[in-house]
Amino acid sequence: MSSPDQQIVLVIGASRGLGLALVEKLTKSPTTRALGTVRTQSPTLQLELEAQLPSATFLTADITNEASLLSAAQQLPGGELDVLIVNAGMGARDPVTQSSTDTLAAYLDTNVLGPHRAIRAFLPALRARKTRKIILISSSSGCLTQQAMPDSIGLAGCYGTSKAALNMLAVQTSNELNRAGEGFTVVSIHPGWVATDMGNKVGDGGMPPAESASKILELVGRLETSDSASFYKFDGEKMPW
Repeated sequence: MSSPDQQIVLVIGASRGLGLALVEKLTKSPTTRALGTVRTQSPTLQLELEAQLPSATFLTADITNEASLLSAAQQLPGGELDVLIVNAGMGARDPVTQSSTDTLAAYLDTNVLGPHRAIRAFLPALRARKTRKIILISSSSGCLTQQAMPDSIGLAGCYGTSKAALNMLAVQTSNELNRAGEGFTVVSIHPGWVATDMGNKVGDGGMPPAESASKILELVGRLETSDSASFYKFDGEKMPW
């Protein structure tokens, strides 16, 4: 059971890369209980992660599977959660005009429907605490303003399409919860160009995951309900939709 003064933070998609870096940073705070999810049940991976981060708790949850997320939600300490960070996603260079509808559907299933499933699964746990923060890891590739420019960069294509939809999911979730007076903070955050498996598809030169994770968590700590329905860069700069 967690202390009422201890913040409980869950990172969806934490087996490697940015998600794992977020959990690692969270474990360094004595007032935070860090939890992460891995997509498939793997005793070997579980042991490796627990050995690497013994103070963290890892749950199994597949963002494309509603039952899996609901099961993970039932395993939360005390059934409570302060902050939900949805990091899990997929991305590659898949231009919309050259990709099948099935490919686009896969992106939407993982990058939009997946976070929607996660929000719904963990909403009762978030309502059980007063912090009530939902953080959706998005991308500048989902920024309509930037992508409409002739020299736009990023994975774009199917990935950018899904991230633009994810940003709208953040806005609509914030609107519905806060118009009901529930006091949620729901934002999208662009993590920057990070040297992860996905980020390296753009090329070399991405920042270390730990650097992005540190900045993201600093930003999350500063966010208030009045900041809800906003799109931020990892360093706190507001981004256009």
